Amino acid sequence: MTILRDISILWSFIHVLVLFIFLYESRFSKKKTLIWTLAVMTPLIVLNMFLFFKLGPQLTGGALIMLTCTLPSLIFFWIMAKHRDGRFFFTFCMVDTLSYEIMCITNIIDFYLGETYIFLFVARLILFPLLEWFVYKQLRPTFLSVQQHTKKGWYTFAAVGAIFYVVLILSMTTPTLITERPEELLAFIMLLVLMPVLYLNIFFTLRNQQKIHEVNEQDSLLRIQVSNMTTRIEELNTAEERAKIERHDFRHKMQTIIKLIENEKYGELKELAKSYDKDASERSVKHYCSNAVIDAVLASYISIADARHIKVNTGLTFPDTLPIDDAELATVFANAIENAINACEKIDESKRHIEIQVIKSPRFMIQISNSFNGEVEFDKNGIPVSHTLGHGIGTRSIVAFCEKHNAFYEFKAEDKKFLLRIVFS
Repeated sequence: MTILRDISILWSFIHVLVLFIFLYESRFSKKKTLIWTLAVMTPLIVLNMFLFFKLGPQLTGGALIMLTCTLPSLIFFWIMAKHRDGRFFFTFCMVDTLSYEIMCITNIIDFYLGETYIFLFVARLILFPLLEWFVYKQLRPTFLSVQQHTKKGWYTFAAVGAIFYVVLILSMTTPTLITERPEELLAFIMLLVLMPVLYLNIFFTLRNQQKIHEVNEQDSLLRIQVSNMTTRIEELNTAEERAKIERHDFRHKMQTIIKLIENEKYGELKELAKSYDKDASERSVKHYCSNAVIDAVLASYISIADARHIKVNTGLTFPDTLPIDDAELATVFANAIENAINACEKIDESKRHIEIQVIKSPRFMIQISNSFNGEVEFDKNGIPVSHTLGHGIGTRSIVAFCEKHNAFYEFKAEDKKFLLRIVFS
């Protein structure tokens, strides 16, 4: 019946790999990641299976497996990882530790059931897919979001996870298998119970950090919205005051017009009409869309661009009902236009230009382009990067927004023209 044991070990190796792929982000495309993972991990799994058959579970399950399996896979996935910091190491240690715990528990129970390997085979056949289902459906969305927004504390948690992993392996196999040391079995079981409890606490700690981050972001967003709305209200109040004055002066203007007509002074009448028309245009408040929040943001940032001698062209056709939250969309406009303004300020005033386009069909699309000095650096995902402290936050916010709403986004730079395009599905 050792064939059941051998299949269960191969099954475990494969599913450890699957679990890790669910929780880590590669810096390469899905296709390239899959090809490289299969090319590297397949021979590594074969090697460790061969060593298991040759040396037995006691030797391969201890320190040797850390050299022949853990360390090589750690190096490979670190090279492939998008986040090559504490986030990667924590994820790696967590997956390895959880998987190894399943292997330990099933080994111990099978031993006391007579070591027929039937329970070992059946239990692993069921437990690993169940764990994968839970990880993919319940844990993965939140975990990836926590990785995206929480940058601190990962190395400490990774160190705790690594220590637990090493202690678990050594306790299971050194100096002999734990099943040969029944006097230590209770302490080992307590270790097995403590490990998932510890990881749950770590996860909730990270989740709370993310919630704090989200609250701070919402607070900043509300401050921006309040500021823009206040400015817009002031503009509307000023326009209303001007309208009152205009209504008061209307009678006098009409009398002047009548006198000019009576005296047949049509040239002066024409010039006066032009003057009145220009004055009325300058005093009117321009609206960019019917949504008050987005209209306030567009008006605010376009006004900033005008003040900095940047020519702004708009072609805006918004849908009657926005497909996403207006406050989030307003933040995208704010970040994108602010980035465009900052880029334009680095070039001569005569070349400064921003174009804002919105179309509602066939798909809702936003496109913002601007002139710039031609100097931009993109990462391997085509996202602009900045090495200046405090810069690049707006771009990351736009990317996070698009990923959250499953929207296509593209950053493009050519002929000293930078373009951002967002298309909603």
